[in-house]
Amino acid sequence: MQTLLRSKPQNKTVQHKVKYRLGQLGTKFLGAVPACKQANLPRDYNFDAHVFHPQFASTHYGIMIPDLPEPYRYLSYASVIGDVGAKITKVCPTLCPHTPANTATLVHGTALSDAKEAYRIYSIEEQLQFQQSPFRIDFAEDSSLYEQDGTYRLVSNLEDLKVDLTLTPTDALTWFAHSQIYQHFSVLMRYTGTITQQGHTVEVSGLCTLEHWKAIAVSMLPERFLSRHLTLPLNSFTYQVINLDDESQLVLAFVGAFGQPAYTAVSYRHVDGTSIQYDDAFFEVVALKTESMMTPDGHAMEVPQSFRWVVHHQGEKVLELLAVVDTPYCYGLAAGYVSSYQWTGEFKGQKAEGRGYLEFIDRR
Repeated sequence: MQTLLRSKPQNKTVQHKVKYRLGQLGTKFLGAVPACKQANLPRDYNFDAHVFHPQFASTHYGIMIPDLPEPYRYLSYASVIGDVGAKITKVCPTLCPHTPANTATLVHGTALSDAKEAYRIYSIEEQLQFQQSPFRIDFAEDSSLYEQDGTYRLVSNLEDLKVDLTLTPTDALTWFAHSQIYQHFSVLMRYTGTITQQGHTVEVSGLCTLEHWKAIAVSMLPERFLSRHLTLPLNSFTYQVINLDDESQLVLAFVGAFGQPAYTAVSYRHVDGTSIQYDDAFFEVVALKTESMMTPDGHAMEVPQSFRWVVHHQGEKVLELLAVVDTPYCYGLAAGYVSSYQWTGEFKGQKAEGRGYLEFIDRR
């Protein structure tokens, strides 16, 4: 059994300390954004795919809704287009006939979906279509995400899931990474539309997030460097979204490298354009599910039953929550899972509770 994931490093041995230092240097090299730099970063952005920028080789688009009505609970639309080559993103060759540079994955579902319905693998060259201006991406005949008159539309036509959503951007923008080799951001959005699943249609509205990255990838290396076998040591990850109310949202992230914590960040956003990255965030898994999840490539992944966050800003505690995962894990988020949880705790001194969206990968 692996040690429980937490954002406090293990420092018992010299090896622990070296691996922690390497992870910190690696995330700094990639351009991971600390709280002190968030407010000074550009407020403009674009959703260009990497195919329009030769210095990049990977793209991500994500739409996450954490609090759909029962029984849907959440909506996940998360793609990795062009494998980065990290442990947390790599697609096993036994699952995919395409080269890493030509591989796209998409997990798209709700709490009613399983991996057979929600997880899809595509050939970028043969099944995806890109448009730069106005922005558009099509995943075969399955789904389209595109810009329309200042809004964004997600239209999906899967066998058991039909989605028709209009997303309206706010001015609240969060950068996770900002460098010449990796640009990753999230925009707070309002959404309205319909979701149809298992023969039932529901009208939905609320807050979501629309996310994007452009990044370099191992596949850019010459073949003589054995890029197909080289793997970046990013080996654990969680990303979460919580809507505090109908106007404000939290996005919470943790990344591990070399088996040690490498990056932890929690940001608050409001529809009025406020976006604050808190300067001290702690994450830890409290308990694991009794049985590991077996991934399609044969990896036994231990996944959380419960976890907690404790967040301070400028010396004051702003958030403490305990989360309990109450929804089946669905494979397909890169090399891991999506799910949903209930949480209770305090936000800025007031008792609070709600539902959260969860992405989780542990490939240590």
